[in-house]
Amino acid sequence: MNDVSFMELLSRYCADTHLKPKSVDSYASAVRAARRHFGKETYPSMLSREKVCAWRKVALRSRENPRGIVEVSWNNYVRHLAALYNFGIKHQLIMVEENPFNQVRVREPRKPKKTLQPYTIRYVREVMDVCRRFETAQGDPSKLYPAWFWETVIEAFYFTGIRLNQLLHIKAKDVDLKRMILVTSFEGSKTYSESVVPIADGLYPYIAKLMLAAHREGFKREDQLFNVNRFSRRHRRKEMDINQVEHFFKRLSGFCGTRVTPHRFRHTLGTDLMEDPDRNIRVTQMILDHSSMRTTMEYVHPSVDSMRKALNQRRCP
Repeated sequence: MNDVSFMELLSRYCADTHLKPKSVDSYASAVRAARRHFGKETYPSMLSREKVCAWRKVALRSRENPRGIVEVSWNNYVRHLAALYNFGIKHQLIMVEENPFNQVRVREPRKPKKTLQPYTIRYVREVMDVCRRFETAQGDPSKLYPAWFWETVIEAFYFTGIRLNQLLHIKAKDVDLKRMILVTSFEGSKTYSESVVPIADGLYPYIAKLMLAAHREGFKREDQLFNVNRFSRRHRRKEMDINQVEHFFKRLSGFCGTRVTPHRFRHTLGTDLMEDPDRNIRVTQMILDHSSMRTTMEYVHPSVDSMRKALNQRRCP
């Protein structure tokens, strides 16, 4: 039996398992957290359940430790490290018989998904409209340049609810304006599945404008469609990445006075669809690309008025 280090175990696991780059980063982050706490010279075989529980006690946020990590972060660490240990035990890479990360997760507090209020969405659109008008009138970049492009990105998130990674993987060939659909590839999907997303009437003008601009720039079918670098003299990367999108939304949030993110648009769409009296859970599941109906049901948040109505309709003896 071997006895490999954390880094060697991670390397062997990633080589053996087909993972997306983002998933590899998540495993690496968990390993870094463990090595920070236990020391870089610590080997996986040196950990016990007692040591892991002691780490959990000092790592989690509490009144005594307000700068600790939240329950979700701890459970993410545990899930990834447990997978590494299971792999190491199975292939006899580490000198342990039991996984010290089994059953050390904590209960996560259930909180409503964070959504964007209607007035926030209206303000976002007003901010982008002002920036676009400024660029048109002055011929100079605004603070959110190029405004027309970022408007399209915002509306794409608003009308489709797709994940950021899905948006970044859309190619020019994936848009069919005649059929009013766009295809999201399995590379960008969390569920590893290709899906067809309808282009809503409100989104169509923005996508059509983007496709026209892409044609003028000489885009090829395999080129990344949502690529600010091809439409901006300020951006110089080959392809648009997560950092560029997050940087834009951080600046947009500063203008709006509240946090605006792609995922909050997704949560807002899911909540709106599930609050519709004529809601179709299966349709919502397909739109949001959920592999489980249980995930879709998390968007069901009855309003106080609807709960009051149900109580008032109760028969009195």
